[in-house]
Amino acid sequence: MWGGRLGAIAGDMAVLSMRHRPFDVLLVAWFALCAFTSLVMEMYIVLGVDLAAATDPLGRAWYFYASSWDPIFLDTPLWLRVMCTIDAFVFGAFYPLLVYALVKGLNWIRIPALLYSAAIVYSTLVYFGVEVIGESGRADLLMVFVINLPYTVFPLALAWRMRMPEPFTAGEGSSSNGLGFTPG
Repeated sequence: MWGGRLGAIAGDMAVLSMRHRPFDVLLVAWFALCAFTSLVMEMYIVLGVDLAAATDPLGRAWYFYASSWDPIFLDTPLWLRVMCTIDAFVFGAFYPLLVYALVKGLNWIRIPALLYSAAIVYSTLVYFGVEVIGESGRADLLMVFVINLPYTVFPLALAWRMRMPEPFTAGEGSSSNGLGFTPG
């Protein structure tokens, strides 16, 4: 009946393989990138690296971003350093776990993913609010939004993906392919 679609059995319900969950492939790619940005790039801000003096390629990339579009990072306020620290150590630790659970189709990730989605959407909305209200004269808001909006959109997409009690199982009432329906 399912042919090659089944990847594993979770209780009485079958988990579709990644090949049949294209939306999950997109989420895995995005959240793997987030792991890199949180665990590597955010450390420049967390550790108070002078971006203007950075000589390594990643530091220079940060400096290019900050000096070209988002100067708040050239003299990072304490509240933003705190947010970046949370991103680095809390979300940075969560991303590899999320990627693993998405790849394996592990339903237990649902609640942590929903909590993560709520937290990151809140923090990005605070960041966007500060950019619009307090930095609009200095920041290139179009570029700030183009670069950073995916950090809000993908967590919202993840929350949508995790809306069912067993998001990875094939069967009635699941969202196993990530698009809201189960292929027949």
